[in-house]
Amino acid sequence: MKIRWKILLILLAFTMLPLILIRAYGLDTLRDLGSDLQIQTRVTLLKRARSTLADIAEGTAARINLEDRLYRTTIKTLQGEAQNLLSKKVVPTLAHPPFITTPQGVQNMPKLYIHPDYKKSALMGRNMRLHREDKALHVKKGTLIDIPISSNHVSFWLPQGVSKEEAMSSIRRLAPLLPIFQACSLTLKELALWQEVILENGVQTTYPAHNSFPPKYDPRTSPWYKEVKDTLKTFWMHPAPEPATKSLCYRLSSPLFNDKDKFIGVASLVVPVGTAINSALLMSTEKNVKIMMVVSDRSTLSTSKKLLVIGRNKRSTEENISTSSKGHRWQAPPKPEWIYENTPEFATLIDDVSNQRSGVLQMDCEGVPSLWTYSPINKDMALLIVTPEIDFTAEADQAEQYVSESITRQIKNATIIAFSIISTLGIIAYFASQNLSSPIRKISEAVTKVGQGDWDARAEVRSHDELGDLANSFNQMVPQLRERSSILQALSLADEAQQNLLPKSTPQVSGAEIGAKCVFSEKTGGDYYDFIGCATCGKDIFATAIGDVSGHGVSAALLMTSARAYIRALTGQGRPLVEIVSKVNSLVTEDCAQTGHFMTLFTATCDTKKKTLNWIRAGHDPALIYAPETDEFEELIGTGLAIGVDENYLYREYFTQLKSGQLVALYTDGIWEAHSPKGEQFGKSQLREIIRDYYDKPAQQIAEIVHQQVSDHRRGLPLEDDCTIIIIKFL
Repeated sequence: MKIRWKILLILLAFTMLPLILIRAYGLDTLRDLGSDLQIQTRVTLLKRARSTLADIAEGTAARINLEDRLYRTTIKTLQGEAQNLLSKKVVPTLAHPPFITTPQGVQNMPKLYIHPDYKKSALMGRNMRLHREDKALHVKKGTLIDIPISSNHVSFWLPQGVSKEEAMSSIRRLAPLLPIFQACSLTLKELALWQEVILENGVQTTYPAHNSFPPKYDPRTSPWYKEVKDTLKTFWMHPAPEPATKSLCYRLSSPLFNDKDKFIGVASLVVPVGTAINSALLMSTEKNVKIMMVVSDRSTLSTSKKLLVIGRNKRSTEENISTSSKGHRWQAPPKPEWIYENTPEFATLIDDVSNQRSGVLQMDCEGVPSLWTYSPINKDMALLIVTPEIDFTAEADQAEQYVSESITRQIKNATIIAFSIISTLGIIAYFASQNLSSPIRKISEAVTKVGQGDWDARAEVRSHDELGDLANSFNQMVPQLRERSSILQALSLADEAQQNLLPKSTPQVSGAEIGAKCVFSEKTGGDYYDFIGCATCGKDIFATAIGDVSGHGVSAALLMTSARAYIRALTGQGRPLVEIVSKVNSLVTEDCAQTGHFMTLFTATCDTKKKTLNWIRAGHDPALIYAPETDEFEELIGTGLAIGVDENYLYREYFTQLKSGQLVALYTDGIWEAHSPKGEQFGKSQLREIIRDYYDKPAQQIAEIVHQQVSDHRRGLPLEDDCTIIIIKFL
């Protein structure tokens, strides 16, 4: 939006403010009347709703408490009967072949029938077919399908690795549990899905009998089994998907002991979440109501107490649904889900849930005013129902809507009058804003011209206010930008010239393979490397040099260029290495007398036929020699002062005998001093590891790998120094 329009809007706002205030004051009385009516109605409705919900919560808690006692009595009976049968010395004889199910198949399967309480979610893909009684049925993933059962039999599940021969003794002992299971089933009616006895040897006895366990299911690896085995106590397990039906269930499990009080297994009741909770849920569930199972966070490490959601109720339009179907209406969150509100009411909720008290609280849920109804289920678990207040205050909202409609009519009439006034004031404000925005437009046009390369453009503004000051600052800035642009262009040309001075390729010599790469940290850098042939020395001999000029930028690049010229001129004449380096030192010292710059240098003459290296180190990082046959590194640590410090310094030439297969690495400190975002250096040890791991690669590829790993180490950080490396492999 252009500034003249902004100014126009500001002027309109100031002119319209008195009009708006006058109009609003005339409607205050009507607004207050509607607000009072709505508030009083809401208070009455919410008070009535809280009383009703409190009664429901208390009734729910009482019913769940009675059911818990029934479950505990049943599991105690089942525990005692199982322990008695397992402790008998004489193994009974089976009257009928046992119904055994394993991952490999079924043995002695009785006639199974369909019961509406036993279903599971189809895990097949979309539009897959389910074959039953020679009929192909189209089933979609997630559809509830029947699980055939038999209430006149028990089934014995043998997990992977448990043979029938090993399990037969336990099967004969547990088979007489059938009448006990049936009696418990008559007592519980629809309150339990499965009754189970699981032994340490892996045998699982289940009533009613079925054949629906997953092939890889082993109850001994389940958290509830391990918990009972570790604590040797009877306890309720938090809801989790049950293996056979995939519905959300919780378990009441109790340990089994032999006559020597040794743990031998677990007796367990599997209860679908929908059985206990939905039967106690006496209110209708509206669309916006959230129904959850929660547990309190008892962690001593947590400063803020929270509720962990372990199950959510899905919506369904079906009124008459079976027990197992009710369990499928509950889902466990895919990842940990916490409820937390920073209010005193929420602290009260946490305390009540932890102490198994029921109640109703009024507080926001995700910013929506709501009533929180809660009732304990068992231990630290509770049923939590969050209902938006709007579900109870519809009458109050209708009254408020009537008042709002009346106010809207008043506003409509006032708007027509206001529009006429706005139109008049708008015309006046438009011309005023045009006068103020003219200097800004001129400055904008001048900026556009400079951006297109017109360095003579100026902003012609004659005012003496802040806009005039801005125009003067802009006019002073343009010549400075022009000068800066010229400098950047010169630097670009210098960078191009310097790149052309570096070797275009490595020399091809017999008996050795050479690779090199240099990356500058700025447009113009101070690193240098070169390869120089010698016509008088022979085709198997070449000279190489690597150097690093102190500092960066144009001055460092110029010194590097001068040193390169000196080294090339002297080396090409076939002079001794000491004489070359001493002469270069004298010339560079002369050039650096007033600048304070200096240059480290490592130069060497390589004889690829004799496998020899004559070298001088002038303050540079030592060269590395890697011998793969011994997996050892050697550093060429000769004494020598950096070039450009003392023009009379006497350098010493060193000699090294190499072998075929050995590798020589020359590098600058920019390689090993590169830093990661954490401030860690790349380091010489990591450089050695790269050489050791990739010494069998071509020399140029090794140089590329070193630079790539230095770049990976920096993780996007800019180079702090130039990076150069030379790799020479003797074949």
